[in-house]
Amino acid sequence: MAPKKAPKKAAEGDVDLFEEFKKCFKKMEQEFETPKIPNVVDILRRMEEEEVKAWCFDTDFDPMAFRVLFQALHQVKYVDIEALRIWKCNGGDESVRSVCYFLDMEPAPNVKDLQFCDNGLTELGCEFLARTLGPNGNRNINFLRLDYNLFGSLGVEKLSSGLSQNSTLRYLSLQYCNIGAEGGLHLSHALMFHRNAVEILKLRGNYLGNQGVVDLLSGVRRTKTLVELDLYDNKFSDSEDVIKSLCDVFANVVCLTKYDLSGNQISDAGGQKLVQGMIGRGHLDKVFISEQVSTKTWEQLEEVTAGAKKKGGKKKK
Repeated sequence: MAPKKAPKKAAEGDVDLFEEFKKCFKKMEQEFETPKIPNVVDILRRMEEEEVKAWCFDTDFDPMAFRVLFQALHQVKYVDIEALRIWKCNGGDESVRSVCYFLDMEPAPNVKDLQFCDNGLTELGCEFLARTLGPNGNRNINFLRLDYNLFGSLGVEKLSSGLSQNSTLRYLSLQYCNIGAEGGLHLSHALMFHRNAVEILKLRGNYLGNQGVVDLLSGVRRTKTLVELDLYDNKFSDSEDVIKSLCDVFANVVCLTKYDLSGNQISDAGGQKLVQGMIGRGHLDKVFISEQVSTKTWEQLEEVTAGAKKKGGKKKK
């Protein structure tokens, strides 16, 4: 087994920010009499032996203790963290407020990967994130995952106010967030931004319905970077408007090569219309439609995408 990479030591005369952080954090813990956060204890222990760039939290913590942690990081300007992942910690909006306070500092920390999964976020937490990711905010974050927080369409509205002017985010996951039809329009506004950089958009398990999907696709139609769109189980059907919008995107958004439309009410007739709309679209790589279509439609779908791959591929000498 390869030896662990030891943490970098400060050069003579330089300030060791990690040591400064530990001193500041310990002092603030004593001042506010906050309990220890098990995940932080583990991170600090590991950092004595190796560099830890991803700070992960997966157990409940005291809100004040969490706030003190990020205030200490902010106070010493500690930037050497590349990922913050808060998973099912019951931290709610206050945990977002604490993290955003850290992300807003100058110089900005190196965090690129930001995740709050199943953490009780509401529209207030989305508002904090929108401010941090907005036009005058953080420019390093390119990966945002907010899955399993039930902030709904109102939360998406708050979030989109920042994302509609964000040019660095490349991966956005809002799965199982109780987003209704109104959310499609808010997401569309974010995608329409001329410098929008989102490449992967995951929305599975929401409630966009027919109108929400049509509104969303109007924004997708304007994107120049999106390569993957996941709309699995969004409660839409193969209405005329939905089929027309999808075929329009198939025809005009050549960067978008992967679609997951399964888990929705697409009949065999609707599947046939989508297959017809895919013919001649050599950029399409993977398109999942529905488990309800016939074997014949599935075969035609595979034939169209396989033909596109064959046409787009080049033989190596």
